[in-house]
Amino acid sequence: MQVDRSICALRGDRVAQRRAQSAVEAATGGWRASPPVAAALDELAPYGEGAALGDCPRLQALVRDPAGAGGFVGTLIAPMVQALGRQWLAQVPFRHQVAEGMTTLQLARAGRATLSLVRYEPAARPRPAVTVGFADGERHEICLTGAASARRVSVKGTHGDTVDLAFAPLALFPGRRLRFAARRATKLVDGAHGGLVLLRLARQARRPLPSLEYRLADGVLVHRAAGDARESRAELMLALLGRMERRDAARAIEAVLRRGSDSLRWQALREYLALDSGAGFDALSRIADNAADPLASAADALRRDLLDRYPQLRSARAAPCPA
Repeated sequence: MQVDRSICALRGDRVAQRRAQSAVEAATGGWRASPPVAAALDELAPYGEGAALGDCPRLQALVRDPAGAGGFVGTLIAPMVQALGRQWLAQVPFRHQVAEGMTTLQLARAGRATLSLVRYEPAARPRPAVTVGFADGERHEICLTGAASARRVSVKGTHGDTVDLAFAPLALFPGRRLRFAARRATKLVDGAHGGLVLLRLARQARRPLPSLEYRLADGVLVHRAAGDARESRAELMLALLGRMERRDAARAIEAVLRRGSDSLRWQALREYLALDSGAGFDALSRIADNAADPLASAADALRRDLLDRYPQLRSARAAPCPA
């Protein structure tokens, strides 16, 4: 692999690294400290705690007034581009994510609220979407530059793990304002022209329901993900305890079965079965026999499957918990 000399030099000079990074962070700091920007960002915290958008007039103006939104972003982009022009190996001091055809730059975050720039890249041959996802929360967007053909996708009816999806054409152009609430509506960008840039204000629900992804062709649920990052971390910790074979954590894992969301409880049940099959099977049976438990049906199906494969579980009794 060939590495540019300037990168090699920077890797060997920590002072130069810090100087390059300080230059772009100074540009960011100056932007945040400017009175109009600071006033808007000050309202992000109460909005993130649940305040109505109408009670945050400066924040509301960012997603309602095209000129105000453009000025808000423009006062950041100009100094940032200049700083990166001088220090082109510095890192952009914002959390960012690049997915297929879309880049997200998180400008600020407070509580459950985030303010982000989103860019959809133009594609010569855009790959048609086959699924659509819905997250629990509210989202306000305003188009800054570019244009795109899109669709508004709404959930009109639910039948178990299948929904009825409704589609409406959606033209995106500078100044266009959008709002989406809860897990009922979202948008699909089918093709961006010249690069579409949006300013997005989003707020997660206080107790977010799982995010759901459906197949466009028939509305069948194809993926479910935890809506709360704290729950995702808990699921990862449960999985880690299981992979480490921490039998002393069995009691703590069993406690998760009595609280948390259905998906977290199900993950805990799986890990409990893996760590202590006897006690785990008893816990599985208690859930399966409780008709009021949302997991009862799935637990009963798993119990029948396990009994088919391991008949010895019919006579097994839970051994004392090693914890």
